[in-house]
Amino acid sequence: MKNACTAVSLLLTFCFSSLLVGCWPQTWHLAASKSGNTVQICLSNESTCPQPGGVSPSSISVYRWDSMHDNELVWDAEPDNPETSGRISGLLTYGVPPSGWSNKTVPPPLVCGKAYQVNPAADKLFGLKCDGSIIVMDFPHLEYFFRNLEPPDGWEKR
Repeated sequence: MKNACTAVSLLLTFCFSSLLVGCWPQTWHLAASKSGNTVQICLSNESTCPQPGGVSPSSISVYRWDSMHDNELVWDAEPDNPETSGRISGLLTYGVPPSGWSNKTVPPPLVCGKAYQVNPAADKLFGLKCDGSIIVMDFPHLEYFFRNLEPPDGWEKR
């Protein structure tokens, strides 16, 4: 019994120490705006975008949502050398890999009426409305987007 208590105490101490050192999960924020015939995307770990010093995603991928249940990978980019060139400003143009990165999947043009999930900000999407505007939403708002309804709590429209 004493060994079990010691093991649990050591585990709790390790977990608490890890939290103090900064092992919190990284939060990603997404901003998007219309730029000509494409979309300017901003990824950030802070509420400001672009964040000072840039960001270091391991890859960037975009999934197109055609409905609440159907999605497909439409763009995937990775750093040419993750050890030296993974850091980017956070400002991206849909389909254009950042400097020192390469497209793994060449993206099709954006389609109005579709939603696009951007990873690493996996809980956020941008939607291209057929009036030309861009909205940023989370998954609870996706059904409102596809039904062309304004959600009761609103969303960010650009």
